[in-house]
Amino acid sequence: MHVLLYDFRWNSAEEVEFQASAGDRFGRKQLHIGDALTIEVCDKTKCAGSMRDNQWQPCPQNIVGKKKCETCRNREGNFIYTSFNGFNTDMFTPDDLARLQCPHLVYLALFNKGVTKIGVCKKDRNVLRQVEQGSQHTLFIAETPNGILARQIETCYRQTGVADKIQASTKKSHVCPEITATEGEAELRQLLGNHQDALTDHPELKKHLLEAPEFKDWSETFGLPSVTSNPKPLHDVKLQSDESVSGTIIALKGPFLMLETEEEIVTICAKDLQGLTLDFSPKAPGLNLNAALQNALF
Repeated sequence: MHVLLYDFRWNSAEEVEFQASAGDRFGRKQLHIGDALTIEVCDKTKCAGSMRDNQWQPCPQNIVGKKKCETCRNREGNFIYTSFNGFNTDMFTPDDLARLQCPHLVYLALFNKGVTKIGVCKKDRNVLRQVEQGSQHTLFIAETPNGILARQIETCYRQTGVADKIQASTKKSHVCPEITATEGEAELRQLLGNHQDALTDHPELKKHLLEAPEFKDWSETFGLPSVTSNPKPLHDVKLQSDESVSGTIIALKGPFLMLETEEEIVTICAKDLQGLTLDFSPKAPGLNLNAALQNALF
């Protein structure tokens, strides 16, 4: 059955799901490491609708060419999570700000040597936020009673040179980084030390810094040792219309699925599939492209 992919999300540290629609019906396909999976791209991109208060609605205009149109983006109203610096509240409503009234954490995340960022998350999403963005290592550095203060801390560190965003294309290049947990922890603690003056202009925020920043290594959670110890070649592929991949999920990291076939391990960025019509019907294991793999990669 053909479905229009709305999103790919992590439900827990062990489970991900595809969210998709067929007409006016909305469904979910849960997956774990070890599950068989087939993905076939069947049609061009179109708006997959919107989700608000856990209620999905199809795109009212059936927009073609965008995975999310402006109407559906505005209905979701997630700007408080993506555009708020913690200081300027003028563009947000009281309802928007109320969504931040719960404990938050501020963290430093590492994706590979020298590829780091600062971020914030709700305290009860401390694990989920890290696995869904694909952090290799994390150092939690502050805890605040609400998201406004957390954003202020993040903004202060960003203004001293700490990145707050890592592009998906960069993450894709570092999906299996060659860095140990010991090395990752040392780099994150050094990064924190290098920016110890970030809150100089806002000393009232210093009380929220953790006396003992907590380090986490996520490589086992993602299943990466099964990839790095596997002799099969690892190929990164972006599926086009009438192309497919079928195999066993050997690892999951952020938006990336790694599928093992008889000949290779294929990495797919699930976010690239949003707004595409897909078929999950089982096929024989393997990668089927319109052109040779060499031509598809270079």
